[in-house]
Amino acid sequence: MKIDASIVESYLNNKPEHTYSNHIVYDLIEPGKNVFMAPDYSRIHEVRECYEKFSKAIEDFSFRNSDLIAEIFGDITSALAKTNIILTVGMPPIYDAMVRDYEDDLFVIFDLMNCVNYLSQGIDLSKMLNGLLTHELIHILIFESYPSEDDLDYIDYLNYITFHEGFAHLLSYVEDILLYQPDDKIYKERFKKAKVKLATALTELDPKLQQKYRLEANTGSYWDKFGSIASKLYLMKHMKELKSIYDDGWKKYVDKVINYNWD
Repeated sequence: MKIDASIVESYLNNKPEHTYSNHIVYDLIEPGKNVFMAPDYSRIHEVRECYEKFSKAIEDFSFRNSDLIAEIFGDITSALAKTNIILTVGMPPIYDAMVRDYEDDLFVIFDLMNCVNYLSQGIDLSKMLNGLLTHELIHILIFESYPSEDDLDYIDYLNYITFHEGFAHLLSYVEDILLYQPDDKIYKERFKKAKVKLATALTELDPKLQQKYRLEANTGSYWDKFGSIASKLYLMKHMKELKSIYDDGWKKYVDKVINYNWD
């Protein structure tokens, strides 16, 4: 993996924001928009701590559920070798980690200012980062099989992003996910709530509301990301079929999710 920490290092060295605010990374997040937001320079100490933990996590990285990942994706060596990681500050608060493509290269982007918020919540960042890295790198592996398409219509986009996020959320959730025993009552209710919203989004015709659903499908508070959660929990109920579901691909994937009866 190749790491570009130039933005974070500029920030940590107190360089003015104009020296990095035009970096191409800020143009990749939302189509046709530079999303840069001036970072808080009073939090340099916290960002530095986050940067040190990120660097160590990347250096020591190993996938959660590595055997299951190998079963689903096969040889992942070449995908990881050409993976680019960019460490930033200056992203809007909803964007802490993401994958974007640019000129036929894939970039895993982590905003350390936004990740600092995990520290203030008392979260053990060292442990969390392994799951976060697993999640984003699974997106890279999916892109290898199902490349990003910029011209997807609304329905295809919902299928594509829901497929992506379901696998990434599931496989990075806990180690030994095959042995995980969820609370069936709680997860059933979460699945129903997310599935209803996903089904509603699928029938939406208003372009403004479609854009809202596009965003909310995989951003925001963890359990409110309706596309991600409906897909993750659907897959959690099909653990023995993950390989075949993956090989079937993303087209019409949402139909499988919303037609699934948890009972």
